[in-house]
Amino acid sequence: MKFREKQIELLEIYFKAVANRKRIKILSLVQEEPGITVFKITEMLGIQYQTGASHLQKLWRAGLVDKKYRDTDVIHTITYKGEMFFDFAKHLLR
Repeated sequence: MKFREKQIELLEIYFKAVANRKRIKILSLVQEEPGITVFKITEMLGIQYQTGASHLQKLWRAGLVDKKYRDTDVIHTITYKGEMFFDFAKHLLR
């Protein structure tokens, strides 16, 4: 398969987003608990709020999670691309 330059750039963004253990754990939490907040994620993983927010921003930019603002909270849900990451991972881990 031959990729165009733009496709290569998008693949790079996607793979960089999931090239971190914490981000994979975060993506898994978002899949398990749709509507989870940054605060709850950071509490569950024992990481700083800013670190969690930064990881989520990278996942959002890659299109793996959606975010919505609800009052003072930012809630996250997994996207179709995020679900496809887990399908891809299952195939790789067979």
